[in-house]
Amino acid sequence: MIYATLDSLLEKFPQIQMIGAVGSGKSRVLREFAEKHEKVALSSTEIQRRIQRALAPFWQQRFISLRDDDAPRVRDLLLKPKFFLNSEHYVEDDPFAPTDPDRLESALQMANLPETVLKVKLLSLSNGELRRILLARLWMESPDYILFDDLYGGLDPEYRVRLAIAVMKMAETGVKMVIGLQRKEELFPKIPAFVYENGVFSEYTGELPKEMPMDTPAEKKLMTYAVEILNKPESTGEVLFDLKHVHVRYGSTNVLNDLTWQVKKGEHWVVMGPNGAGKSTLLAILSADHPQMYGNDITLFGKKPGNGLNIWEHKAQIGFFSPELATQYREKLNIAEVICTGYTAGLGLFTPPSWEEVGKAKDWLAKFGFNNPERSFESLSATERRLVLIARAAIRPPKALILDEPTQGMDADFRDRLFGLLEFLSKETTIILVTHYDEEWPHCMTHLLRMPKFSL
Repeated sequence: MIYATLDSLLEKFPQIQMIGAVGSGKSRVLREFAEKHEKVALSSTEIQRRIQRALAPFWQQRFISLRDDDAPRVRDLLLKPKFFLNSEHYVEDDPFAPTDPDRLESALQMANLPETVLKVKLLSLSNGELRRILLARLWMESPDYILFDDLYGGLDPEYRVRLAIAVMKMAETGVKMVIGLQRKEELFPKIPAFVYENGVFSEYTGELPKEMPMDTPAEKKLMTYAVEILNKPESTGEVLFDLKHVHVRYGSTNVLNDLTWQVKKGEHWVVMGPNGAGKSTLLAILSADHPQMYGNDITLFGKKPGNGLNIWEHKAQIGFFSPELATQYREKLNIAEVICTGYTAGLGLFTPPSWEEVGKAKDWLAKFGFNNPERSFESLSATERRLVLIARAAIRPPKALILDEPTQGMDADFRDRLFGLLEFLSKETTIILVTHYDEEWPHCMTHLLRMPKFSL
């Protein structure tokens, strides 16, 4: 069966799930539906990033702001009659949709959250924790429709299961729901599934899972850092990053606890760990963006913070990508120009690139399947933006390429394109890659660092 609109589908089915190729317009369809109807609750990774960006638009401000006793807490997001995303650097005129305080208890139960979470600062939450808070808020908005765009984006296996359980509880209430997913293997059982392509919905012809896992993964909880060898590295012995007994704390919370870790040239590291294990904090240290690096024994490319390390010279030698960068990038450039900004340490195109640089950028775009280098960056889908910004980070090439969840939201085709690039770069660039998916990395990766979560 073919359905022309989301409205026609929801007239027949109380809940549906939808998948589609990158760039098919799934997110746009959900946004347009939300704009056209009243009492619609929309959840997406973009909303989550918007909250994080509003409260702390810069890396260092985020880390420092956790000490602020006046910072917004979960109680404010869930129960304030009018909750605005306002901070020193960010102001919004429109408040979030109002919530029903009488639904608080059922919302916390549905999201499997304790009442004590109400006291927690929003910025101290991991991605997974904030996602569950937002899910509780959706329920408290008493919506007629609940829409999930990229339900599992950025979540570790444990939180993916927890979120799935909460969504199934919501579905059992009969509320009309659309679950947007990026991967076929993420599909739910029993809920009708559809593929969105060329502006229409068609029934998914593959097999749905017979049941959902209703318990979180029974993996042995790590108590310390663990290293695995994936492939024999072609190391030169030159030490690029050297961390000795590193501790990072926010108040009473341990994020990094006695981490000793060394990365040599020619090695390529995968970094894994649950949400809240400190993976982003580690990457902030490697990119010289974390204020607590000055109180630790850290060496970055042979230089120590506060004793010879020039931060901007350091940044000029690394390529960096994170989902936050993909959300926050605001330069009004075409995609070839965006990639050319990678030849400098800045995000903007402040000096015209050379003919050779433009040619290389266009060649890379063609290999990635972008046939029009003049296409505006703003016109790209979220996943296409990520791929272009990863190419931007790698174009020089840098001495070290640091990638935070680069495959988030990517289907198999886009992941293959990315991994092909990383295999090519691995001959001259050290790669550090954070992922939540086991074995979702290119063959060139040589080591795996597993990070435990020490505190809630």
